[in-house]
Amino acid sequence: MKKIFKFVLLALGLRYVLRLMDENVDIKIEIKKLRNELANLETDDLENKLKDFFKKYDPKFKDQEENQEDF
Repeated sequence: MKKIFKFVLLALGLRYVLRLMDENVDIKIEIKKLRNELANLETDDLENKLKDFFKKYDPKFKDQEENQEDF
């Protein structure tokens, strides 16, 4: 009877540990996705700020941008 009880506890313990490891992997995947999304947002924001800056201070930039859109 003791051996069966120990076996059941061992099985439940292993099951618990495996669930924790699985959740940990899922959380790591979500963190990686969020980091990539944040990097993309920062890149887009930086590109927009650079374009606005060059439009404001470089009159030739507007002409170059229009020429690039034609292609």
